[in-house]
Amino acid sequence: SYLSLIFEPYLLQNNLFNTSSPGRYGPFSVLNDMPLENILKSYNSKNIRNLLIFAHYKGIGMGIHKGNRWWGPGIHTSLQMTTNTFPLPAQIIGTLKEKRVGAFGIFALYSFSRLNNKKNSEAKYLTSLNGKLSWHGPLIFSIGFSRNYLTGGENISNYSWKESDAQKIVFEGLLTSNLLEKEYTVGGHDLWDQTLSTYFSIILPNRNLKIYAEVGFNDNRMYFADLLSQPDHSMATIIGIRDYGLGKMKNYIWGFEWTNLMITYTSKFRPTGPGTWYNRSQYYYSSYYNRRWAAHSGTDSDDWLLFFGYISDKVIIIPSINYERHGIVSHRPAEVKTELKFDFRYKLKNTWFGIVYEKQFEAFLGFPDYFYVDQFNNSIDSSSGKLAGSRFTNTLILTLYKDIIF
Repeated sequence: SYLSLIFEPYLLQNNLFNTSSPGRYGPFSVLNDMPLENILKSYNSKNIRNLLIFAHYKGIGMGIHKGNRWWGPGIHTSLQMTTNTFPLPAQIIGTLKEKRVGAFGIFALYSFSRLNNKKNSEAKYLTSLNGKLSWHGPLIFSIGFSRNYLTGGENISNYSWKESDAQKIVFEGLLTSNLLEKEYTVGGHDLWDQTLSTYFSIILPNRNLKIYAEVGFNDNRMYFADLLSQPDHSMATIIGIRDYGLGKMKNYIWGFEWTNLMITYTSKFRPTGPGTWYNRSQYYYSSYYNRRWAAHSGTDSDDWLLFFGYISDKVIIIPSINYERHGIVSHRPAEVKTELKFDFRYKLKNTWFGIVYEKQFEAFLGFPDYFYVDQFNNSIDSSSGKLAGSRFTNTLILTLYKDIIF
């Protein structure tokens, strides 16, 4: 076969309730607890979950993809691309899955998306280049990278930015000193947003154990010496482990993942700004229909996940706990979210039925400059009141999933 087709529609019934917005601003205005009622009304293709048309020869080819993608080794989040938003349309070139050559596996994917319907200098683009090389032996060792560039909409120079320029941007030099002669920069600088990450993973097949880490940067370095002296500038990290089998109890699993997107200490020495992730307003803070396509915890945040459970061919039971903070360096106090989740699924005659229950506690919503309030919600300088900007929420999700193959 030289053509791959995927069409995955879905039916979703939303019962929307009026909720008070935390009153956030800037990059914190697209976090996952912000209301989506008006966004859902304006989104015309929400019934298409995944659409792929891919012409290929021996697994290498090109096509179009309107769907969610995931770049990176994490299970809870990724620095570059997750399934957190609506399906993102793109032109793609490369491989859809790993291509084996002996003991080695190769994955490469280039994608190009238009983020609005504007033309000429007002058009905005997302251009991405991803690659991964794996070695399959007694263990599986993989190393990969993801380079993503948001361009267009605004320009720092008089150069007229074109779609053909955006399509090639991921192949430009890595250092600002490489860009000094480019017409679309001033002194090597631009108004656009580049994120670059590399990652590795180690899988022990006999143990069903995976250990992984991802390190990313959100700013060009001027010279190599700049990178050498302040390697942590704009750095973000993900560290995790997934263990599918505890000793002889092969159906029991556990895992841990920590994401760190906090503004770094050396940012104070940067004349061009702190290199904060997802902070460009002209690209709606790296969001699509008001949901960020990358790490959902967002700008200046961290995100901790611990889960354990049981998995078999018919039953899945996974409780988990999630601790998340927003505005850690830029605000005091930072927002705090703690979530307890229980995920239960049961398979009956090739159909999966599921129940997901989440109990969430949040504090310091909207970034008040105080910690406690009294019974009338007035700030007090005492620990005898209740936490400012706090609330509890309960969520119940019922799911039904079935593959129809024809």
